[in-house]
Amino acid sequence: MSTLTIRASTHRKIVGAAFAVPALALFGLFAVYPMVRVFYISLFDYDLTSAPRWVGFANYEFLWHSDQFHLSLEATGFYLLFTYVPAVLLALLLAIGLDTKLPGSGFIRLLYFAPVAMSWVAISVIWRLVLQPDGLLNRVLGLHTNWLTSTSSAEWALVIASIWKETVLFLILFLAGLSKIPRDLREAASLDGAGAFRSFRYVTLPLLKPITAVVCVMAVIRGCQSFSPQVVLTGGSFKTEVVNLYVYKTAFENARMGRASAVAVLLFFVLLMVTMLQLRLFRAGDK
Repeated sequence: MSTLTIRASTHRKIVGAAFAVPALALFGLFAVYPMVRVFYISLFDYDLTSAPRWVGFANYEFLWHSDQFHLSLEATGFYLLFTYVPAVLLALLLAIGLDTKLPGSGFIRLLYFAPVAMSWVAISVIWRLVLQPDGLLNRVLGLHTNWLTSTSSAEWALVIASIWKETVLFLILFLAGLSKIPRDLREAASLDGAGAFRSFRYVTLPLLKPITAVVCVMAVIRGCQSFSPQVVLTGGSFKTEVVNLYVYKTAFENARMGRASAVAVLLFFVLLMVTMLQLRLFRAGDK
């Protein structure tokens, strides 16, 4: 390799690095630094008005014995399990049904995609009206349930509204995955005598594994980060105070920034471990 070629290659690398510096600086300023700062604040007692006071791991010890924090974990687990497991399964079934070239299928897809374009706050306001005692849901089902003001039904009200909203996002991802599967493979399976179920089980589902892994990881993260529906629909009352809402109330209503930061740190590591476990399980299935 000539000296001129080496110089040209080095020049391109320097120019490329120079163009990347602004993006890396912004990423460090608005992503990395806040994360490091949260870890740091979690070791202090800080109320936003006085200087932080070092307490070490006292905030974590408090959370270990806090009944309210444990209840928020239970509320998050309930919401995650009963919202995102049905949402993922329903999205997969709808994607298979919509993966067709029949006339009008494009318009039907457009109708399904409408909730994605709406914010969680707007969706929550709509469902707040639907879930009123004299709202549409009670009228259709012939019930007299106080969906949003009862401990026995508030959690399920959030689940119903969230499934309607979140299913569509996963539906889009599954449709994208199905569009990448060659139709020749499914047609070949059909010619070999495989029925619809066997074709799905042995052809479609294995080829959807990468998208399924992405969907499952996103479902866990979105479930643990839920905040808006709980705030708008119930305000965190009636056993619906999830972890993110607990962090908000601890930080801004009780002025316990250190304690709230400790919860955020714990949530970060839990999501990190769960995500790594999910990816490992999907990779193990490929071997």
